[in-house]
Amino acid sequence: MCSNCGHQLDTLPLSVREWTCPAYGATHDRDLNAAINLKNMAASSTVSACGEAGAGLGRKLKTKPASVKQEVSFKAV
Repeated sequence: MCSNCGHQLDTLPLSVREWTCPAYGATHDRDLNAAINLKNMAASSTVSACGEAGAGLGRKLKTKPASVKQEVSFKAV
């Protein structure tokens, strides 16, 4: 998958180490492009401590979930 535009190739043999996206025209190093795609996927699927959802893959909600208030912790004296 092109890390610039998201175009997916049908096949790409493992022997091909560099390829050009037919849709975007960018030339990609296979390993670097894969690393960028993984970084983008990880960043888009994060959830904050308050329950705010990221733009993760597969999370197609029509409404944004409400934030969850964090509990206050009291220290016993």
